[in-house]
Amino acid sequence: MSTISVSDLKKRPANQWFGPASKDDLVITAQGQPVAVLLRIASASVESTRALVRSGRALQAQSALHQAAAVGGVSGLGMAEVDAEIAATRRARRRK
Repeated sequence: MSTISVSDLKKRPANQWFGPASKDDLVITAQGQPVAVLLRIASASVESTRALVRSGRALQAQSALHQAAAVGGVSGLGMAEVDAEIAATRRARRRK
C-alpha cells in the first residue's frame, strides 16, 4: 500500500498515482496522520465494496464499544444487570 500526503495529491495529477502500472491502494495522510484510503475497485463492484466498507466500520465501532466496556468495568455484566440499568435510566428520564 502506498502513502501520499494531501498536499502531494493536490500537486500531482491522479493519473500519476492510478496509472496502468500502479496496483496499490493509496493511504492519504494529513500532517503525517492517515485520514483516508483510496481503493482500486472494478466499476461493477461499487455497491458491494461500499457494503463491505460499512460492515468493516460497524465491526470497528463494536470493537470500540467492547474496549470502552472493559475499561469502564462493565464488560462482565449479565443480561439481568443490563436490563436493570436500562430500566433505571428510563425511570430517571421520565422524572425530568
